[in-house]
Amino acid sequence: MAVDVRAAAEADARGLSRVVAFAQIGLGLLVSSYGPYLAGIAAELDRPRGELVWLTMTFGAGLVLAAVVGPAVLRAGAGLVMRVSCAGIAVGAVVMAASPQLALAGAGSVVVGFGCAAIGLTTPSLLRGPGAAKRIAVMVGLASAAGVCAPLAFGALEAVGVPGRWALLSAVPVLVAAAAHRTVHGPLDDADAAGPVPAGPASLAWTRIVLCVGVEFCFAIWSVARLVDTGVALGTASALGASFGIGMAVGRLVGPRFVDRSWAVPAALATVAVGTVVVYLGQDPAVVTAGIAVASLGIAPLYPIMLGRLVGIPGLSGRHSASIGSLASGTAILAAPAALGWLDGQIGLREAFLLPLPLLLLLLLLARRA
Repeated sequence: MAVDVRAAAEADARGLSRVVAFAQIGLGLLVSSYGPYLAGIAAELDRPRGELVWLTMTFGAGLVLAAVVGPAVLRAGAGLVMRVSCAGIAVGAVVMAASPQLALAGAGSVVVGFGCAAIGLTTPSLLRGPGAAKRIAVMVGLASAAGVCAPLAFGALEAVGVPGRWALLSAVPVLVAAAAHRTVHGPLDDADAAGPVPAGPASLAWTRIVLCVGVEFCFAIWSVARLVDTGVALGTASALGASFGIGMAVGRLVGPRFVDRSWAVPAALATVAVGTVVVYLGQDPAVVTAGIAVASLGIAPLYPIMLGRLVGIPGLSGRHSASIGSLASGTAILAAPAALGWLDGQIGLREAFLLPLPLLLLLLLLARRA
């Protein structure tokens, strides 16, 4: 009997890992598509980039909404919520790929954004428990590795005269695979975690996530546009923009070995700062690409580390930690890329790329606090 129970538990764990992996791969493909998609649809419609940045902000809006309704929604089961979300994202991605018309593209983007937000909401809930930071780092590493493919696909399509938005369809098969999987269940909340939310530690963890995700999405959304401004064609810029995904993938797949080291956060922040300065100083695509790659190596471990600290707060339930993490990520994705886009219109994108530096400094100060 004990053997049967253990075998069933191991099968459930494998099923859980498989669904989360499929969902994170789909998420990685779509999130890494936001930058090329924004640059491509702006060129296709001959509209200013800053005017269309809202198409890429629906992920953030979805995360904020998920934070509000998350604790109630997760009562239906984090595994079920993730699978339903994957089905919705697949539909939204098809709509975004099929048409550049803003009404349809906007509707598809909303569905994709809210669905991706649900994946972001459910992942920490499904992976919580001892060693959460390492498990989260592995899964987001898969997302980053998959994300390398999206800019390359955009660039390849643009190079042969096909709108790059059709590359969004690359995420559909894995999303369908996740949606078709049987229901899985994450760990149950501890009985002693049903009390009030520990406001101080939770607020500190929330702020840390806002800062690290804000820096990440400044690069994720605007790197391709920064490369376009160096004088290369959109297809070439999209392909070069894959350097961000490559750096993120390497950093997040290697990162689990180091996330528990005391020097991990300062070293990561210093690496991001160096890459940011290179992106600012660079005048040609090779230098800017190198800066993006260096910055992404430093950015990669920050979110898993900060999210792991959040879900490890004593007395904080899985539903509340997922909701707080979702609110933090949503706030960052709504605010930071929009602020950088506004600065693009005021002082130019090259100077606007200095925005991550004060965010990194503040994160360094807060990361030292218990």
